[in-house]
Amino acid sequence: MGFDIIDGLKASLKNQGQESEYEIIAKNIGVGGNNDDIYSNAEQLLLEGADIVIGYINPHAAEAISTLFESSGKTLLVLDSGYHLPVYESVLPNTYFISLQGNLCSRAIVNKAFSDGNKNFALACSFFDAGYRSPYIYSAASEEKGGAVTFNHVTPLRKVDFTLDPLVNYLNENKDTAIFVSFCGDMTEDYLNESAKLESLSKNNTYASGFTAEENWLDKITYPGYDWYSAVPWSKNIDTPANNEFKNIMGSIRPEKINIFSLLGWEAALYISKSDNFNFDGLIIDSPRGNVFMNPSTKHSEAPVYYATVTKNIDTNTCVLTNITEESDLTEDRNGLLKDIEYIKNNISNSWLNSYACLDS
Repeated sequence: MGFDIIDGLKASLKNQGQESEYEIIAKNIGVGGNNDDIYSNAEQLLLEGADIVIGYINPHAAEAISTLFESSGKTLLVLDSGYHLPVYESVLPNTYFISLQGNLCSRAIVNKAFSDGNKNFALACSFFDAGYRSPYIYSAASEEKGGAVTFNHVTPLRKVDFTLDPLVNYLNENKDTAIFVSFCGDMTEDYLNESAKLESLSKNNTYASGFTAEENWLDKITYPGYDWYSAVPWSKNIDTPANNEFKNIMGSIRPEKINIFSLLGWEAALYISKSDNFNFDGLIIDSPRGNVFMNPSTKHSEAPVYYATVTKNIDTNTCVLTNITEESDLTEDRNGLLKDIEYIKNNISNSWLNSYACLDS
């Protein structure tokens, strides 16, 4: 992940003819879950003369190190999965976020599920995903629309204990139920491989969070025998000049380098190159995922979200994203997300500190 981000950053700077203008110094912060470690590394970079610090960290970590950037006058550019919800007041000083909008994608796919005529849902997620905010987003967005998540199944931490039996039992007794899922990486593979054996899951519509449909993993996962739906921040199959350029350049390094993490590095370089002294307020970049706007009021990027169908790649018998369609209006979803943030601020809740989807080995 870290190498992909750095490779995307370097490749984008080189593509803009600015590679020689910047020196890139890297620090390892592991899974991004130790704020003391993140603070000390950021402080060291600033002491060494860094003009801007770029980090794949969550909003809680960004808040923990914000005083460094307030006192130094330097800029922090956070690359964020969007699976946490910020709980700080107002905005953080000298801090900007480029987000993959994970929670916004979760809200968007709820809209898709309701437009398909669904109202009652079961949720299946990994032990890891349960510690982030997409399960809450599924439930809150469904209730706003007059529906409900009426059953939750969290798969066990140990692979040897993996089972979907409780979910299957519920669906057998409640047939008019669609499924929300939130998995990532090899946990997506576990879910789809197991669901392929279970007729009751293939008969119920399935809707997934963005990382569940991450394409490099889908390329490795056998098609489960049924199509399912997701809302994603980006796809290889978006046919635009900016995306084709990104794919050609990153693919020349290695095909696997065409991914959402190198995309974040690529976008960081676009913002840096376009900015005046690393002030990103109001800037719009022509990204591989479309126009990305840095909202000066929130200091968070706003980008398109795409609906996609996951179906069978007939050449490889694996999964592939098709029917990539941009959501035309995200205003309601963005406003709903602000309500979610206020709820989390005012209620006691727990979450993993790790940057999604960073796992301890």
